[in-house]
Amino acid sequence: MLTKLKDNKPVEYTFDTSKRIILCGVPGAFTPGCTSRHLPGFIVQLEQLNNKGVDKVVFVATNDAYVMDAWAKYHGHPDIDCVSDMLGNYCQSINELSKDTSFGMRCNRFAVLIENGKIVRKFEDPFIEGVLGEL
Repeated sequence: MLTKLKDNKPVEYTFDTSKRIILCGVPGAFTPGCTSRHLPGFIVQLEQLNNKGVDKVVFVATNDAYVMDAWAKYHGHPDIDCVSDMLGNYCQSINELSKDTSFGMRCNRFAVLIENGKIVRKFEDPFIEGVLGEL
């Protein structure tokens, strides 16, 4: 189950099936690549994504909802949701749970397009340049 903080409590997060969504998986909030490159790239190009028909961008990691909320507050954007898959069940269900457990359970770095609540495309390059190039 994906979760997000609401009124300082974790609540279930579901995708709006009427929206065209880019979902990005990251190995961890506050990690160097995720914080300095992956998330900022999507923030800077949010308008470009909107122009290409993307309604929402969501970032997911196996950090808990409190960590994802803090990451969003310090490094995010109000129009990008940062959600938790703390037990890794969602990432595992889409084959994006890392097999490398040397740092504990982590998501792979990935980006997918969701339409009508279903994944319709996996991007070869999960960073903004790849997503914009493949849309």
